[in-house]
Amino acid sequence: SSFTQGKLTVSHPHCLLSPFTQIAGPEPPSNLAFSEVTESSLTVSWTRPKSQVSGFKVTYTQKQDGEPVSVTVDSTDSSLALSRLSPGSSYEVSVISVLGLDESDSISDIALTLPDPPTDLRAINVTDTKALLLWRPALATVDQYVIVYGSEEVPGSELKIKVSGNAVEQQLQALRASTKYTVTIVSQLGDRKSSGTTTIFTSSGRGEGPRDLTASQVTPRTAVLSWKPPASAVSRYKLTYFTEGRETKEVILDHHVTEYKLTGLHPSSTYTARLQGQRGGIYMAAISTEFTTGSLLFPFPSDCSQQLQNGMRVSGVMELFPGGKEGKPVRVYCDMKTDGGGWTVFQRRKDGKTDFFRGWHEYIKGFGELDGEFWLGNELLHNLTKLTPMTLRVDLRSGDESVYALYSTFSVDSMKRRYTIRVSGYSGTAGDSMTYHDRRPFSTRDRDPQPFITRCAMSYRGGWWYKNCHEANLNGLYNTHTNHQGVIWTAWKGKDFSIPFTEMKFRPASFDPRTQG
Repeated sequence: SSFTQGKLTVSHPHCLLSPFTQIAGPEPPSNLAFSEVTESSLTVSWTRPKSQVSGFKVTYTQKQDGEPVSVTVDSTDSSLALSRLSPGSSYEVSVISVLGLDESDSISDIALTLPDPPTDLRAINVTDTKALLLWRPALATVDQYVIVYGSEEVPGSELKIKVSGNAVEQQLQALRASTKYTVTIVSQLGDRKSSGTTTIFTSSGRGEGPRDLTASQVTPRTAVLSWKPPASAVSRYKLTYFTEGRETKEVILDHHVTEYKLTGLHPSSTYTARLQGQRGGIYMAAISTEFTTGSLLFPFPSDCSQQLQNGMRVSGVMELFPGGKEGKPVRVYCDMKTDGGGWTVFQRRKDGKTDFFRGWHEYIKGFGELDGEFWLGNELLHNLTKLTPMTLRVDLRSGDESVYALYSTFSVDSMKRRYTIRVSGYSGTAGDSMTYHDRRPFSTRDRDPQPFITRCAMSYRGGWWYKNCHEANLNGLYNTHTNHQGVIWTAWKGKDFSIPFTEMKFRPASFDPRTQG
């Protein structure tokens, strides 16, 4: 530019540019499309611009209540798979081109995921002419369910039923006897349909099923089911039972059975049981009954004294729940007879069939058979004795002689995984051979936390709370009467006699056997 006679004249076109002039950003993509749409995923694709870009940014937002999610895509890509979407939902999806720090205008559209199918489809109360379908509803809000059912054995038998999206059951009518049916159900939302859920059942033959299924002797954890057999013999029965929110269980029974005891039931729960006979590979009419288990004083007993107070008065293997709350149960042996019962047994020697000269990890997890010789396991022993003060009882027998030792305080501490015993307060007839071992960590042949003059577990062939070395060695060698290596209780039989029967058990110190009827 230059001045001529006080006026501005233009000598170069660039003098028209202002420092505030806008420069166009990168070219946007085009042709936004959606494919491979499922209930929880879809693929978004677009056409790359002809001009150069350094990448793309895809943003998607669930329209109902979602937060935007953005994903950066390389410039060579023109599609992106979106996953973990909600079924039956609308998503606003936009794509922009990126060039350095500059972004293009966006292109956007609405993507719709498919509804999810209903689940746990099953047929119950099946007879020769009808069956009741049950299912769990879809997670998505749906307009309706479409049910299609029929049999390959009957050409042209396929029927379609549409029911409300709020329904969870449907009665199927006009079935043919002794016929195998396939049922498929899908969710529908607008014109979108889910994948299908399928079940298969066989209608019964006319009048051929078992009759009069009833539940009796119902307790909090057991019930006895009985029924009348059909007029014509069956090859076997299929018994299923379930309660809301828990797994359905199935039992196959021989044709001559007309009664079956259910065990391991949950207290205060309503169960549905159904029974079908089978003949010639075809299941006949199902009959069903409902019953409600009783309540328990301790729904999740944490020791055998609570099982006793729940009414379990016969000694045997039972389930306990460490911590006294619902979870995975553990199996223990409960002594319900000795001194009022309620004892949780953690050690037994009686015939020498189980080897007790074992390593550290075996003593931690336990070994043997609960109705024979066993060690319950140091970790479980700790978990079961840490919640409340416990009493220890040791029963010893040899021939017609029986003695016992009672200790008012007992626990096993797992600090630093040493499994230290705390035992004190002796009374009884066996003499006191355990107080010597108080506050000693557990030792095994491959782990001796504090060896003294000798490695006690190796020398005396057991796993125990050795000191220097023992007054009791109840996990020693069975029927060995030399070198102090046997099953020993010094205060009763000395160190050169191996005791043929021992049992160690505990129960809460607060338990009063006089209160038990």
